[in-house]
Amino acid sequence: MQNSLPTWKLLLASISSLILTMGIARFALTPLLPAMQTATGLGDDGAGFLAAFNYAGYLSGALLASRLRNPVVKVRYYRWGMVMAVLTTVLMAYTDSVVIWSGLRYVSGLTSAAGMVICTSLVMDHLKLRHRPDYIGIHFSGVGLGVILSGSVLTWAEPLLGWATSWEAIGLIGLALAIPAMMWVNGEGLSTPVAGHANAVKLRQKKITYLLLSYGFAGASFSVGTTFIISIMAENPALADSRNLAWVLLGVALAPSCYFWMKVAAKLGDFKALTLAYLVQAVGCALPVMIPSPTSALIGGFMFGGCFMGIVTVVLALGGKLSPHNPSALIGILVVSYGVGQIVGPILAGIAMEQLNFSALGLWSAAVCSFLSILFLVGTRCSQEEACKEGAVCLT
Repeated sequence: MQNSLPTWKLLLASISSLILTMGIARFALTPLLPAMQTATGLGDDGAGFLAAFNYAGYLSGALLASRLRNPVVKVRYYRWGMVMAVLTTVLMAYTDSVVIWSGLRYVSGLTSAAGMVICTSLVMDHLKLRHRPDYIGIHFSGVGLGVILSGSVLTWAEPLLGWATSWEAIGLIGLALAIPAMMWVNGEGLSTPVAGHANAVKLRQKKITYLLLSYGFAGASFSVGTTFIISIMAENPALADSRNLAWVLLGVALAPSCYFWMKVAAKLGDFKALTLAYLVQAVGCALPVMIPSPTSALIGGFMFGGCFMGIVTVVLALGGKLSPHNPSALIGILVVSYGVGQIVGPILAGIAMEQLNFSALGLWSAAVCSFLSILFLVGTRCSQEEACKEGAVCLT
């Protein structure tokens, strides 16, 4: 039986969940990080560890979510994630301990998986039943809208309220979002899928390895860029006044990017679309430090925001196409690869920035990781004849 809930309510709830779990629970740290560092003495290495714990939580949550098959169980975990997203956000205000902050960031990472993985899978199943799978791009716009919301609110709130009260304020907004997110995402009409058959597609290990390496560096580029872009700009007098507007523009570009890059992939092919996205992302990361000016900062933030979620969407959709009989297997491996990049990237970048006293290294590192993604992506290509002959995994 199909879910009787109107589609607009389902999408409103799913967008609310991503605004809460990604835009607030995950990304509120970015605009607040400079003020937290100034007030508490938190160094770049400590900031890198906070980001790493957040991504470790996301990776753990994604692995757990990939094993959930029963929609009733999925909904239960999802709703707990919404509750914890609000709590871990508000509790950031009540301590300045890096250890406690790290624990809170880890749990907030778990909640990000509840929104990004569990909610997405539930919504995709509902949209398939309604014969509107194309609406999934509307769902993913919640990440960009969340960045716009948290960046706009915290740009106004932090100078007036301070970093701690700002965590409380954005947490209260998250509480309001949690209500529709919990009410209108459910498992009604969904059934537990039958275990998939063995994948008929022969996966060439070398090609898969290249794809995993490429996507792992994409994860590093994303995490390093989103962790340090605001704090790096805050340290440069030419960029400081533009930092929060650049973050908001990043969110503006992010909101429609998933739909846009899926259209580009359909027209140009996955390889050309991903290569183009990585190039634009690399330039967006490097532009604020290559040409330190408010204009370049705003353009760079827009370019970076317009790519990273589009890359995720295209690669995960590709994983489903390359493993049609058991998509969760290859997608799960891709999530792990991306997660490892997200964890390792901020740690290494933060330590290097601290040791070398060169804060701009963070954005340079994010740009280099994007170029490395292209380099390894080339290894996934093969001729159509080879693909047909060997059943290879390759990009066109």
